[in-house]
Amino acid sequence: MTPLPLALLAVDEAEHSAADLLLRPDPGLWIWTLLVFLGVLVILWKWGWGMMLDALDRRDRSIRGAIEEARKEREEAERLLAEHRALLEKTRRETAEMLATAQQEAARERQRIVEEAREEYEKILARGREQVAQEAARARAEIRREVADLVLLAASRLLRKTLDDAEHRRLAEEFVAELEGYRGGDLPRA
Repeated sequence: MTPLPLALLAVDEAEHSAADLLLRPDPGLWIWTLLVFLGVLVILWKWGWGMMLDALDRRDRSIRGAIEEARKEREEAERLLAEHRALLEKTRRETAEMLATAQQEAARERQRIVEEAREEYEKILARGREQVAQEAARARAEIRREVADLVLLAASRLLRKTLDDAEHRRLAEEFVAELEGYRGGDLPRA
């Protein structure tokens, strides 16, 4: 055999023997392992275990405190949310009431303006009717005066002369001609 495979064979046997040592029961190794374990256990019991338990208790209290604080904050948040919702609802109601009030006031104002306009219209219409009535009365009075003047004029002319049919006809035609000449103007007074 060559030297290289022999070296590999030797390393392989050394590995097998070390693995066999761990798997083979050896009372000396067991005793030392047990003594070291018990020593570490006593040291941990005396000094480490209390510190570990204290640290675990502190951590437990810290977690419980955080959970309790989170619960309180959640309750506070729920209370604030309920207050916010109540305030929002109150604001909505007030806004709706204000809007309804504003709409009612606008309707009343619109009605008032319409009534004022109607009253003003009625006043203007009444004044117009009154003016028309006054003008009509004035026109009637003017017509009556002119008719009276014409009647007096015709009567005065008739009284000045005694008329026969031809004279009567001529006088009537003359009177009509005078009336047409005075159309729109003042008639002569007798």
